[in-house]
Amino acid sequence: MKNHSDLQAPGAQPRCSRFTAALIAGTLVPLSTFTNTQPTLAQAGKVEKPNITFGVFPITNYGVVYLSLQQGFFQAEGLNVTPRVMGTNPIAGIVGGDFDTGGVTWTAFLLATNRGVPLQPLSEADRGSQGQALFMVKNDSPIQRTEDLIGKKIAVVTVGGACDLILNDVLHKKGLDYKSIGYTVMPVPDMAPTVLRGGVDAACIPEPLLSVVQAQGGLRSVFDLFAGEYDRFPLVGFPVTQKFAETNPNTVAALQRALAKGLAFAHNNPDKLRDIYPTFTTLQPELARKIVLSYTPEKSDFTQLKKIADLMDRLQMLPGKTQLPDVAMPRK
Repeated sequence: MKNHSDLQAPGAQPRCSRFTAALIAGTLVPLSTFTNTQPTLAQAGKVEKPNITFGVFPITNYGVVYLSLQQGFFQAEGLNVTPRVMGTNPIAGIVGGDFDTGGVTWTAFLLATNRGVPLQPLSEADRGSQGQALFMVKNDSPIQRTEDLIGKKIAVVTVGGACDLILNDVLHKKGLDYKSIGYTVMPVPDMAPTVLRGGVDAACIPEPLLSVVQAQGGLRSVFDLFAGEYDRFPLVGFPVTQKFAETNPNTVAALQRALAKGLAFAHNNPDKLRDIYPTFTTLQPELARKIVLSYTPEKSDFTQLKKIADLMDRLQMLPGKTQLPDVAMPRK
């Protein structure tokens, strides 16, 4: 999982440094026409816009997009999908029409929609999984627990991403002053060397470089980002604008059907995900077979966004209570 320009409200990072971004961060959410846990897929009809520009980053969060292309799921729906790498603000690219859809972190999505940006979710991409990102310190560091990170300097892929938001939430629940932490934005390849030479006290290192760092030695983990209640924390999703959905309802339905097939296929064939990563990322096949994968849900469940909204409310990221799209509300 790498940075992604999304779990924050910011943007894309260097190729190898996007967290899945999660973690979150460059672009993430008042949706209207959908009300169930899964958006209602419109009846198949002639797609209004067959040529789709799909915003991506060359990181593992986008495996479902490339698998859907490889397996012909888009083509079967009458769609000609072209993946194109996004800039530092994916949401702006989607709203501005440079991309018909694309990946954004759900945190960015919720920040955007709560500020009046009319976006509507099509599909999930992935969620965090245990062991996928760890806060690492030097072997001889006095830091032993999350509480010891208070007041320390920590390297993260992006500020406002999964790394800092989840750690802040953990410390906040313990009544500790997480605001004293100094977060330093840093490309993932630079993190381990910087920790080893004392430039920062700790670093939130995600896969795929996490596996490399662990094999090299010299660092140990003090906190598993997606452990416990944060396991399967929603990371990246694919939205469209409300205007696009209203103008192209059959196209949106076709995209939803294709991505639903892609999610199910990726969920049931994780080795296929590992095989496709080297085709659009810098990952070598040998490493792709070893890394801890993010969790690919069998189907999209937008009610999972409440986990992010609740975290945002605890950390008071918005002036009022975070509003969820209708499709993310629990079924009655």
